[in-house]
Amino acid sequence: MTESNLGAIVGGPARDALRAIAELLAPDSTVVIDRVTLAIEYPERYVEVQNELYSQTLEKPHPELAWFALVDALHDRKLLVWVDWNEDAAEVLGQLRALESAPAGSWEWAQSLAMTFDRSAGLESLLARVGDNITETGVSLAWLDSDSDTFLIALVPSVHGATLVELALATGHCVRVF
Repeated sequence: MTESNLGAIVGGPARDALRAIAELLAPDSTVVIDRVTLAIEYPERYVEVQNELYSQTLEKPHPELAWFALVDALHDRKLLVWVDWNEDAAEVLGQLRALESAPAGSWEWAQSLAMTFDRSAGLESLLARVGDNITETGVSLAWLDSDSDTFLIALVPSVHGATLVELALATGHCVRVF
């Protein structure tokens, strides 16, 4: 697949939406926006850079490369966490609290939630409860569906939650906001 062929896959609305998502989730980070832009505009170069920096063995660009670039860049900047579906509530809450975009203020409710949460209710239920507890801070929880057992979780200003969902759909991905 050549760069020009890949550009046709990540083109038009999806291209613009990926950049807009990067700006929404990392408004003060040119690093995130630049990595997404590199993956979109110069996918072959992005693969080279990733292989050099992270000792990866990406063979060639693929249609999901720009989405992966977004996720990796957000994770590197501590704006997204990867959480396994069966992760302990205390661990999930600790990771969320450590995000650079975590709302300031008291997280006293988190300890109580971690102690009383029934793991059999599932991670989505935990995310909904966390969302209920942080909503008054003007921040919402965003689950970027990765179609796997891993949940990709970021925080987004609540006023941009619906926009994030729409932008993700334009890229062919699903985001749920809690």
